[in-house]
Amino acid sequence: MEGLAGGSDSPARPPPPVHPLVVPLSYLLGKWRGEGEGGYPTINSFSYGEELVFSHSGKPVISYSQKTWKLASGEPMHAESGYWRPRPDGSIDVVIAQSTGLVEVQKGSYDAENKIVTLKSELVGNASKVYISL
Repeated sequence: MEGLAGGSDSPARPPPPVHPLVVPLSYLLGKWRGEGEGGYPTINSFSYGEELVFSHSGKPVISYSQKTWKLASGEPMHAESGYWRPRPDGSIDVVIAQSTGLVEVQKGSYDAENKIVTLKSELVGNASKVYISL
């Protein structure tokens, strides 16, 4: 990273080896971009761009980030980030925090051979509705 001790003149370090628990999902690693159409009953349909980034640090988790923007203007629309935690038995936990204050825990399974991940939302929390009294 630039701006840290050692500066940008430091030699680039090779990426860490992929953790064995991440290997079955390593096909996800990288940056994925695309375009789509969205719509809801209460608003006009819209076109958007989307980017997902899956990365690893050598630990048994996959870091995840996602963002969308309006195609016409480039204006940001939505963003979220979190972690995908694969288990040796083929199950997986996904924890996500959205820029709107929502947090979500999803649980499911993965089939590495067929490259299929199936998730079900288990818990959703809304940080904007949590009040702490001191």
